Amino acid sequence: MTLGRIAAAVLAAAAGFVFVVTAAMALTSRFGASDDVHGYGLIFGTVLAIVAGLVTAFAVPFVVPRRLRGRAYPASMLVFLGVAALLIASLATA
Repeated sequence: MTLGRIAAAVLAAAAGFVFVVTAAMALTSRFGASDDVHGYGLIFGTVLAIVAGLVTAFAVPFVVPRRLRGRAYPASMLVFLGVAALLIASLATA
């Protein structure tokens, strides 16, 4: 059991890092803090952030003990859906 939780933690950390980096890339491109004049950082950053965020949202509940997974899954999905909605809104309003 512990080995599976460690593997889930490594996967969640790696996907979470990619999620944070690509979401930051998309948001800095959206709000003009980068030199991305064509908006490719916004487009590809949003798509990659949503994919990495989904992987993170599915991996995080497996890090916590089994008795807490029922509460961890909805919480991680709600956070993911909120951030994904903000990313999509920033892409749609660009």
